[in-house]
Amino acid sequence: MPTFAVGIDIGASNTKIGLVRGDAPARIVAGHTIPTRLHGSDADPFIADICAVVKQLADGAQITRIGVSLCSVINADHTGAFLSVNAPALNHFNIKAAFEARFGCSVRVINDVNAYALAESHFGAGQGARSAQGAQRLLCIALGTGLAIASINDGRLLETWAGVCADAARIILEPAADVACNGGVRGSAEALCGMAAIERHGRRRYGRDDISARAIISAARAGNDPIAAAIMAEVGDHVGHLLAILSPIFFPQRIVITGGTSEAGEPLFGAIHARYAALIGDYMANLALLETGVARPVDIVKGALGPEAAILGSVI
Repeated sequence: MPTFAVGIDIGASNTKIGLVRGDAPARIVAGHTIPTRLHGSDADPFIADICAVVKQLADGAQITRIGVSLCSVINADHTGAFLSVNAPALNHFNIKAAFEARFGCSVRVINDVNAYALAESHFGAGQGARSAQGAQRLLCIALGTGLAIASINDGRLLETWAGVCADAARIILEPAADVACNGGVRGSAEALCGMAAIERHGRRRYGRDDISARAIISAARAGNDPIAAAIMAEVGDHVGHLLAILSPIFFPQRIVITGGTSEAGEPLFGAIHARYAALIGDYMANLALLETGVARPVDIVKGALGPEAAILGSVI
């Protein structure tokens, strides 16, 4: 009988479920997406929906382990959410025990950006980011509705509190800014780089209220809309600033950028590279010189795995 792992990526709006074959490289052999129904107080009906999908995908095959990626910070026991703003029914719910009871296999609960980082490290854009001594230091930043980071050092996730390494969304980039993030922090990275910021710029520059962040990102990627390109370049400037702040904390050899905003292409990445190089590029290259004997700039690249990353990363 074939054996599989199951990755479950619970997002604010949708939940992706994948049956994962574990041979190298791991790959998703079947998948399904369902709406996330966790805005009430009872998680059990939603868990039952997931279990029905898992059983259908497995079709009698043995499931050896389950990974659950959550759009939230994780409790100390890694059994569920410490706090989930977008899926409040998960608060104080032991999702690990719920799936163990139903499937009788090991279950891992992980923050979603940590799952992205692990997947990119093993199978995607993080591969090959190693020093002469063989260590790997990878920083992953997810840009979308919000902003979050994960750090991997020599294959191991760095977690400082609540299943994350840092709340980079709250780092203040412009103290005098007149906008705040959902956490109430004025001039924060999320306030200046999140989807709401893109739409705010869009309303002002296009002179209309019906513009969406996704439309601006798509237009910037297409390369035929100078307004969209300018908006994404402004966001990229802030992201480059943020990465320059984070780099002497985490000392990355490579930075992988994931999430929906990363689809904006060159207008975004060109600005990120330029701002980062201007602020800290030479310093980081010289650190590489001390470590390896070769001055090498930090690689800043787009994630390679897209929406599959959290499913794969959760079962590593």
